[in-house]
Amino acid sequence: MKTVLRGTLVLACVLVCAASNIQAQTPTAQPQQMFGADRLFQAFVEDAAIVPTQWWEGQIVFFDGPDPLDSTVAMVVAAIQPRQGLEFGGRVGFGNTDAPASLPDGSGATDLDLWGKWHLGSTTQSDFTVGLLLTIPTGDDTAGLGNDSFGAAIFGALRHGLNNAIFTAHAGLRFNEDGMILGIPLDGTTSGIVGVGIIVPLADRLSVVGEANVESERFEQLDSDFRLVGGVNWRTSNRGTLRGALTLGITDGAPDAQLILGYAAIF
Repeated sequence: MKTVLRGTLVLACVLVCAASNIQAQTPTAQPQQMFGADRLFQAFVEDAAIVPTQWWEGQIVFFDGPDPLDSTVAMVVAAIQPRQGLEFGGRVGFGNTDAPASLPDGSGATDLDLWGKWHLGSTTQSDFTVGLLLTIPTGDDTAGLGNDSFGAAIFGALRHGLNNAIFTAHAGLRFNEDGMILGIPLDGTTSGIVGVGIIVPLADRLSVVGEANVESERFEQLDSDFRLVGGVNWRTSNRGTLRGALTLGITDGAPDAQLILGYAAIF
């Protein structure tokens, strides 16, 4: 928990610095639903937005729990738009876990996520996307960094422009094979995924992001995963964005707390 508290102070300092460097501005214009710099955090993949051309992001993610594991993970997130309205991407990390003496800990890779999604079309205020997410079990399950389980999720998502904000929503199904973590066998199930979010531009370069995401049990031995997320996107340049978010876990299947600090180069 100390790591997350320190990170919270860092995130607060970033927000203060961002606000102090933004001059007074006229009210922001109607936001563009598909603007790629203001992406969600936990639901980055399921977000209806498509990257402008390329997205390269490095992240440090701190997890407090779920009990009994704490972990720190360095993540790489990459996405490209090879043709209009189509996004392909992937993310993977390397981290270490801290467990009680009775359980193994260590370091290693996380599971690899690969996805593709297609922008179906738009109305005056809304955009619609469908996608497929594959999870490859490259993570070290003996250290608690993976589940040794293949997974495949299908989802649909939308972004809807409000007067001074963007509303997001997504829903889908994930199909999970049997796996293992920390030597404990896991029985895979089909889990439901639902999430909503809001992106509020405070100025031309600063936006606040809120999310609520829930997934039912992926494995029979585990609980559902319900998280609330609050974050900030600060565009430091035309191609660079500082991103930070705090997550509160509501159910036992989610981390007690999570801190994400990242920098994205967007082309």
